Amino acid sequence: MKQGAYVLALDMGTSSTKAGLFDRDFNLVLTDKVDYEYETEGMKVEIHPEKIWKAFLQVMERLKDYAPKIDLIAPCFLSPSLIPMDESGNALYPSILHWDRRSAEQGRRALALIGRDRFLRLAGNLPYPGGISLTGLLWLKEKEKAVFKKAAMFGHMNTFFIKRVTGQWAIDPTNASLTGLYHTVAYGDWIEAFCEAFEIPMEKLPPVVPCLKVVGSVSQEVARMTGLRSGIPVLMGSNDTSSAALGAGVLESGHILNITGSGELLAICLDRPIPDEKYYLRTHPLPGRWLLFNLTLAGFALEWFRLQFCREMDEKEFYNTYVSEILREERKTSVRFHPYLAGDRTSLKQKRGAFSGLTLATTREDCLFAILEAVTGRTQGLLKKVREKIALDRVIHLTGGAATSALLDYKRRKFSEFEIVVKEDCTLHGCAFMARRVLEEGA
Repeated sequence: MKQGAYVLALDMGTSSTKAGLFDRDFNLVLTDKVDYEYETEGMKVEIHPEKIWKAFLQVMERLKDYAPKIDLIAPCFLSPSLIPMDESGNALYPSILHWDRRSAEQGRRALALIGRDRFLRLAGNLPYPGGISLTGLLWLKEKEKAVFKKAAMFGHMNTFFIKRVTGQWAIDPTNASLTGLYHTVAYGDWIEAFCEAFEIPMEKLPPVVPCLKVVGSVSQEVARMTGLRSGIPVLMGSNDTSSAALGAGVLESGHILNITGSGELLAICLDRPIPDEKYYLRTHPLPGRWLLFNLTLAGFALEWFRLQFCREMDEKEFYNTYVSEILREERKTSVRFHPYLAGDRTSLKQKRGAFSGLTLATTREDCLFAILEAVTGRTQGLLKKVREKIALDRVIHLTGGAATSALLDYKRRKFSEFEIVVKEDCTLHGCAFMARRVLEEGA
């Protein structure tokens, strides 16, 4: 990179698109963000890709003074985010997101057809609705036949964005890992036998391109729309969780990442694949590594609780004062919370959220504490299971918008055998990590 040039890091997530500018020494010098909302209806959770594209254009308008100085784009994306597209890359249907549960029946039939052991042995995951985009693809094939037939390509949000910016079809391994059609265990390619079994034309699946590879360059049309220079390289990039792992320094077997926000995610780096039906397995952006992870509703559950039981409090009072006070107390309760307000991403059953152990003496503080304990319990379960198979690092790298000082104190009590280190903007720093590797190696 020449003097005065920048790398543009993009984190295109479920509820916002965030941009970061890194200078030639890879210092983060500027960030900007545009928020948006996804749509829910019954079991459906989706967002139109054009809404995310519009947010990208808004970010670029705010960065217009810097746009001509950007030399490389390094993105990461929400995932799974199934999108059927026409030949030009236009979305034919809203993106089906990871909390979507409409396709549970398709997941059950897929499991019966392929079998549990074969799914885990090859794809590394079972076909859970929402969490594995195969089930949404089969739902489209059955319920939206015209869309399925018209689609020239099925991909994730990164497929849509890369096609729009560069004209190239592509998906990276970290995204492909959660399709149910990719050989995650072998860090390989599409599983032809699965595609044949489900009657999914392989020509409708994009080429799998390594995360740390330049996939194309900014087109003249997009350059006119954004102020970017045409021809600058665009990195393939990764899923947002995988990028956060890079940004947090989760690079070797046993390293641990905890993302706390709308969802509570724990990911552990592996040097060999360890498929498990209760967790998800995806490739790491670096070859020869994988991430085993678990995701539960955290921030969503807290916001639901606030809206239903603490309506007299605004967001600031609830999160900064009320929740913080409860987290700082040494508390015990008989109340248990089953954290399935949006279903269970590792089950084909349509589970529901519930409280149990309620008595006439139960307070709303007990119920709120039970939510926090339930989320933490899932995290402890994954750590216990993986510890039986590999050596874990003694550090948990914590990031995310909900990483308050009170939450940090609470987690340090719950995970006293670990050192918890807070890191900010991990997704953007992960994008910068990939960009730096590419520039150094000339990929």
